[in-house]
Amino acid sequence: MIVGARRASSATMRAALHREWGSPLEIAEVARPEPAAGEVRVAVRATSVNPIDMHTGRNSGYEQSMRLPCIPGWDVAGVVDAVGYGVTRHAVGDRVYGLAWFPYPAGTYAEYLTVPAYHLVPMPKSASFAEAGCLPMAALTAWQMLDALGTRAGQHVLISGASGGVGHVAVQLAAARGAVVTALARPENHTALRELGSHSCVDYTDPDAVAAIGKVDAVLDLVGSDFGASLFDRVRPGGGIALATAWSINGYRDAAAERGIRVASCLVEPDPMALAAITELVDAGAVRIVVGAEFGLSDASAAQHWVEHRRGFGKAAIMVNAQEPS
Repeated sequence: MIVGARRASSATMRAALHREWGSPLEIAEVARPEPAAGEVRVAVRATSVNPIDMHTGRNSGYEQSMRLPCIPGWDVAGVVDAVGYGVTRHAVGDRVYGLAWFPYPAGTYAEYLTVPAYHLVPMPKSASFAEAGCLPMAALTAWQMLDALGTRAGQHVLISGASGGVGHVAVQLAAARGAVVTALARPENHTALRELGSHSCVDYTDPDAVAAIGKVDAVLDLVGSDFGASLFDRVRPGGGIALATAWSINGYRDAAAERGIRVASCLVEPDPMALAAITELVDAGAVRIVVGAEFGLSDASAAQHWVEHRRGFGKAAIMVNAQEPS
């Protein structure tokens, strides 16, 4: 329940929300949540914008799970502020991060969040709140897509949308598994992608250059649409292609099957074991998240615009100034 435009008491918090589907994000005071059994409350320090945030704000196919007023967001990095009954894995004051509740509503564009304790793991010691807040959905998406394809050392992996939030992490995770990585991106992003571990970079707007890649073992399609379908021709028979929204492309599975290609339709999910493994890679220097821009909670709309119109490389962080727990 929205209670007004100014902080009334410690029982409320600031959040960026949609009052109506498709309405602009606005900052409002809402009730501060209390953790149920098995949950913790996190004082949010950072979250990030993922493309799905804009779809949920428009209620594009999420009628069954999203309710008004709608607070977007699933990535979270912050400090445990309170624990519910039975929680032992985290304590008040712990720095944690994770993918909260996905695909069900989480509402991380807010000062506080309640989340199942098992969705969270300790933050990387080497990461800032901004970096940790940008990591979970992107890294877990890439990790689970690579798992779905059985990516291993020596395989040739082609990654489309490689300069985006998921893409630039996928390049690093594939390289960390020993794969040979080819990144599809605009030329201005090639240097950065090579520094992150890509063995070669190709301008996706140049059809001849894309064709010259030849056949690869696996494709991580982070673009979709007709361009995603065109990448079937780059996969050797017996190879695979993974896409987070494969079901949205008519004939995608049939077209892949005709070529003898495996298709993995991946929907990211909270996975604390995988996130803990990713944390180790971050602290070892093998993976880093690129924060392309930082915004305050009051500028959440600008952060979404930055992502939707691809204003830079990497991810957009939303920094939240919640009160430190006492």
